[in-house]
Amino acid sequence: MIKLPFSLRSAKRGLEVVGANITNAPPSAVAQADAARDRGDWESAAKFYARAVADSPARAGLLVQLGHSEKEFGRYDKAETAYRKYLGLNPRDVDIHVQLGHLFNRMGDMKKAHDWYKKASKLAPDDLDIARHVSVSRNSSSKPGIDDDRRAAMRLVDAGQWSLARAALRKLVVENGQIDMIAVYANVTKEDGDFEEARSLYGQYRDYANEFNPDSLEDVDVQLGHLNKIAGDYRAALAHYIAARNRQFERAGYVDSTSPHEREIQGCINEIYTCFSSSA
Repeated sequence: MIKLPFSLRSAKRGLEVVGANITNAPPSAVAQADAARDRGDWESAAKFYARAVADSPARAGLLVQLGHSEKEFGRYDKAETAYRKYLGLNPRDVDIHVQLGHLFNRMGDMKKAHDWYKKASKLAPDDLDIARHVSVSRNSSSKPGIDDDRRAAMRLVDAGQWSLARAALRKLVVENGQIDMIAVYANVTKEDGDFEEARSLYGQYRDYANEFNPDSLEDVDVQLGHLNKIAGDYRAALAHYIAARNRQFERAGYVDSTSPHEREIQGCINEIYTCFSSSA
């Protein structure tokens, strides 16, 4: 299932709650959850974060990671529950308001997303990223029927009806200015088989990320890696996967050897080596 990009401004929360491992002891639930998160296994991450929350209820930051994992796995009601539990413990935390905005954005409910972004902006009036989210969500929520159109488009995406989803997303992004959906539009265009158009749209996605959500630049390179791999250009794909890995390192301070980026890099190297050796 293709999903909207998500902000990673809270992704480091999990790092601050990881306890020290005991030598020869089995990995803790937090360690297993963090590992699952880093490799993009959101179902397992949610399971282990839920276990970690139950084991250590005082470590409130785990609720945020649980919410992220549930959101990425598509269980939005459980994500909202986790986020709201954290909010109840930290009512003036700016970022949890932003994350609730992102959640409703993902769900296609721009009015609620706008409300949460506005609450975040009141707590951090000088934050330019939040101000941009307020502006974009205001423009989206003020247009009659847009929320319904966004939800309808995402249902087509979830069903894998690429041509219909592409047409619906083109109307939203191009005709109605829903530029925050550019990543989904690009992904769907790729799935619909129009690689050149998808490449152009990923360029627009990069412009959007640079202006509104720099954390999504990692995803831009991942998606371009996927596009080039499908097109058979493994060298170009490798360059993008390496760029994504480097951004992950800048964000998190480390790269897990089992991360999706590392697996894609190794896969491209294997393909390049195979092609090179076969021609010798």
